[in-house]
Amino acid sequence: MRPPPSKHASKFGLIKLHFRKRTRTLTYEQKGGWQSRADVNGISLDAHIHAIYGLVLQHAGKSVLMIGCGGGTLGTMLARAGRRVSIVEINPVSIRLAKRYFGLPRNIPCHVGDGLAFMQKKGRHYDVLIVDAFNGEKIPAHMKDAAFFEAAGRCLRRNGLAMVNVCLERKSDPTADEIAAGFKQRGWSVRLLDSPGAERNAIVLAGKVKKLRRPRLLLVPAAGAKQTAKELTAMRFRRRRSIFRNLATVAYIVTVCTSLLTRRYTG
Repeated sequence: MRPPPSKHASKFGLIKLHFRKRTRTLTYEQKGGWQSRADVNGISLDAHIHAIYGLVLQHAGKSVLMIGCGGGTLGTMLARAGRRVSIVEINPVSIRLAKRYFGLPRNIPCHVGDGLAFMQKKGRHYDVLIVDAFNGEKIPAHMKDAAFFEAAGRCLRRNGLAMVNVCLERKSDPTADEIAAGFKQRGWSVRLLDSPGAERNAIVLAGKVKKLRRPRLLLVPAAGAKQTAKELTAMRFRRRRSIFRNLATVAYIVTVCTSLLTRRYTG
């Protein structure tokens, strides 16, 4: 891994690459979100990437569609493990940087375009779907609406597995549960792998999920391995929370606050 230029302009915003000489690690940042961190061999330093990697390897299927690239560390790791990886990324600069500086294999098919549009064109073509697409730290709205769930069902083969990486901003952030509910409402079996804390990553799993076990560290990064292993070990499967209950709680709080304000100004 050679030190790259630190700033790279793109149509979708400035990309910053941070190289640490002492540890020989490289970080991909865009719009305040750290989308990839890699060691000198292109292996991720992020626990949630190792979690997805370990879960994919528990599935018998070989064909993997990834929506979102960043530094491409997950694609690199899966390709080395014998999976047939295809990547869809809307930003061509991201693909170029992943191949040039992060070690993404050049023989991995990379398609420039919108992930949902690509999914809608593919019928029963993949065994595993991984959505790791962000605008900053937010999943694009169209990648979690009704059209997305329909396209996910169309592009996966029977007994397929869908996985969505979600960045959560606070302990009560309902985003992962809302995505899980979207799958569940359409008849998918669903599980959630979550991390402790407030700002964190959670992984929504849908499809053939019943026999999945908590992932362990299978590829040891050359830097920060102890911390990566610690964070991965802390991830747990949890029950899906009812989004309707969350909405009811919010409605109750609003009602109480309105009542208190009314008493204050009329009393």
